[in-house]
Amino acid sequence: MNEFEVFTIAGTGEEGDKNGSGNEATFNFPWNIAVRNDGTIIVSDSLNHKIKGIDLDGNVYTIAGTGEKGDKDGPANESTFNYPCGIAVKDDGTIIVVDRFNHKIRGIDLYGNVFTIAGTGEEGDKDGPVNGATFNCPCGVATRNDGTIIVADTDNCKIRGINYDGNVFTIAGTGRKGDKDGQGNEAMFNCPSGVAIDNDGAIIVVDSRNHKIKGIDLDGNVYTIAGTGEFGDKDGSGNEATFCFPSGIAIDNGGAIIVSDSSNNKIRGIDSDGNVYTIVGTGEEGDKNGHGNEATFNDPDGISISNDGTTIIVVDSYNNKIRGIRAKKLTKSAIK
Repeated sequence: MNEFEVFTIAGTGEEGDKNGSGNEATFNFPWNIAVRNDGTIIVSDSLNHKIKGIDLDGNVYTIAGTGEKGDKDGPANESTFNYPCGIAVKDDGTIIVVDRFNHKIRGIDLYGNVFTIAGTGEEGDKDGPVNGATFNCPCGVATRNDGTIIVADTDNCKIRGINYDGNVFTIAGTGRKGDKDGQGNEAMFNCPSGVAIDNDGAIIVVDSRNHKIKGIDLDGNVYTIAGTGEFGDKDGSGNEATFCFPSGIAIDNGGAIIVSDSSNNKIRGIDSDGNVYTIVGTGEEGDKNGHGNEATFNDPDGISISNDGTTIIVVDSYNNKIRGIRAKKLTKSAIK
């Protein structure tokens, strides 16, 4: 018996832009999430061009964005985004937003002010000072303990960093689509969509169109963790397992890698031995809560872990919902 229970945190399932209690609130293709230290869930509500929050009582509210498509910094209720995508939260509570079609990385401070961290707004692939650097439809973001921001620069097929000195630099990727492991400046990706940092400081990458999960160690070497490169839905050892356009990624409190396997409509895990297993989802498109081996999703994307480690939080994008997967404790033994 699957020991996980899937439930809805917020969203009626209808497209919309309504705040309020979770069972009445609506979203429009939410994409990603992060969790603040106080337990607040932060959501990139992509087609509403807003950043929203879900408080501990399950109430949904707007953090920033007017709802109009644009590129305006300033007070939260005047700021605009263009398809916000990746979300991360720094230790000081600052929200990091990947503003995908503005080709920028932006921030929201604790007072609700929106500001540009890096990117000119022009599509490109230029390293250097943040006010001159360019990106190409970035998607995923994570933060290291030293404050470095890690970006999945999706259409440039690169993993890039933004350091404390205000410089953008390439960590791995040639800029050409491909599937090559090795030293970072020779490695190749195909539309990396998500990034996370594991307990050893390695960058874990969802290499979406290669249908793989890859890692980048502290020396900049890229290696494959799981996936053959063929799309499919097979559990087992990492070098035999298959995915289908995986999207979101998180690291649980026990060090397991949690993946939203989007086109398989499943949430899957990778243990410390590199074995891939299904956590929840039948593989069918749907919107069904309940036991994990009966639950259904429709294009799950962003994923995070609650601060107490007991709940996987999933953006169920085409269902316009934020959903939870509850277990006693997320560890290798509990998930498998």
